[in-house]
Amino acid sequence: MLEQEHVKDLAQDLEDRIDRIQNLGDAELGTFTRLDWLILVVFAIVLPVIAMVMAR
Repeated sequence: MLEQEHVKDLAQDLEDRIDRIQNLGDAELGTFTRLDWLILVVFAIVLPVIAMVMAR
């Protein structure tokens, strides 16, 4: 029974955190800069392509 209460507490905590994040404004979350784009492209496109070429 104690475990079910713990799970309910965790679920409520998660829902509270999600609500807080959804209510944040753009300025509070930060900006997406050129460096962010560069990191995204390198890790999402360039590195996987290099890994696939090397795996051949």
